[in-house]
Amino acid sequence: MSQKDYYEVLGVSRTADDSEIKKAYRQKAIQYHPDKNPGDAAAEEAFKEVSEAFEVLSDPQKRQIYDQYGHDGLSSRGHSQGFSNVNDIFSHFSDIFEGSLFDGLFGGGGDRSRGGRGGARRGRDLYVDVHLTLEDVATGDKREVELERLASCGACKGSGAKPGTEPQACVQCAGYGQVEQSSGFFTVRRTCPKCLGAGKVIVDYCGECRGDGCVPNRSTEELEVPAGIDDGNQIRYTGRGDEGSGGGPAGDLYCRVFVEKHRFFERDGNDVVLEVPVTFCDAALGASLEVPSLGGKVSVNVPAGIQSGDIVRLKGKGLPSLDGSRKGHQMVRVQIETPKKLSGKAKKLLEELRELEGDKKSHPVRHGFLDKLKDYWKGLGSR
Repeated sequence: MSQKDYYEVLGVSRTADDSEIKKAYRQKAIQYHPDKNPGDAAAEEAFKEVSEAFEVLSDPQKRQIYDQYGHDGLSSRGHSQGFSNVNDIFSHFSDIFEGSLFDGLFGGGGDRSRGGRGGARRGRDLYVDVHLTLEDVATGDKREVELERLASCGACKGSGAKPGTEPQACVQCAGYGQVEQSSGFFTVRRTCPKCLGAGKVIVDYCGECRGDGCVPNRSTEELEVPAGIDDGNQIRYTGRGDEGSGGGPAGDLYCRVFVEKHRFFERDGNDVVLEVPVTFCDAALGASLEVPSLGGKVSVNVPAGIQSGDIVRLKGKGLPSLDGSRKGHQMVRVQIETPKKLSGKAKKLLEELRELEGDKKSHPVRHGFLDKLKDYWKGLGSR
């Protein structure tokens, strides 16, 4: 699918609020809904397109990333874009297509057969937070998290019915999950109000899950966090949320990443910046210093005559890009520290040094400034 502007796809302004976005999606989705355009491949593609736009713009976090960085920003932060097929849309927006937006105007999607969705419900998405250090970001990490998710009931095997019994066909819809209402030339299919689209009703409920087909289950999940991830990124682990019911797909697990502030380094994209104080003598004469990096100790050569604020680059000592295609650098920013206290001998040596500082070659910036200042004073005196 081509990456069109999501606001243009829905026909809304970039300042549109949630209600305007939902209203625009409703109109577009009704226009391109597969039930209204059977066999029309172009309409199905447009339906996917408006659903993709709605999926991003209806999510505050995704919308903020899209507004700032566009499609590439979503991809680099682990947000999947697009839907594989129409059924994927119906399962992802199961709550929307079950009445909140469409209120039974169509059959609801999902299973395109006469029996409708068959009661399948997508599992709920789950969210966890993971805190990382910059060292973790440099190498990638694996984290174990405790989750309480809904899993298929072992007693009834997910049917919701008492063990030894089976759900019965709904008498109101004859097991189709939908009922038809005719008005003139139009026939409208609606979700069966008795079985809520399942096509079956439970007569005797399972004592374990009370008819839900799912029960809470605590488990430990190992999550792989890729190297190069940034603070605020969100990783989607498909199918690792709550289990679906009635044969519906599982929800997704979203991992929100927080990168802790480092004692020494500041992050600048894939580069890391380290400020290192050096003495006046080391700056003037040059020196070899041992400094920290994200991979351990490294040596950095400070060239003679370096100025405060100058940067020495350690190639490849930064952070990898999220796709692993390149690696940043470590920027060592030199800060020359002037001594606050001097011994008598040190003071005498510096006074001797000051007498030798008249050479323009040794202090070209200072002498250039003094020359400009002389011209400035001269100009003021002639006024």
